[in-house]
Amino acid sequence: MTPARRTAAACRTVAALSTLSAITAATWHPLYAVPGLTGAAVLLAVAASYRRDEQRQHARHACLDHAARSDAHLLDTDPDPDHRSAA
Repeated sequence: MTPARRTAAACRTVAALSTLSAITAATWHPLYAVPGLTGAAVLLAVAASYRRDEQRQHARHACLDHAARSDAHLLDTDPDPDHRSAA
């Protein structure tokens, strides 16, 4: 699990807890739910940002791995390990 994915999961978990706390606070007065729901919305936005970052990083690594595999035959530096140069 990448750090970005772990942070996104933590933000979603805390957003769920914040929503539960807002629901509990709404039993006293509906306006008491506003801070909890606002915090949950911010945390979900942060989680989405981290998730996008993790997806972008994963796509970049996949692209670099594909490029490395496609260029492997060009980068073969030791085609015959038994053949030594006389120099």
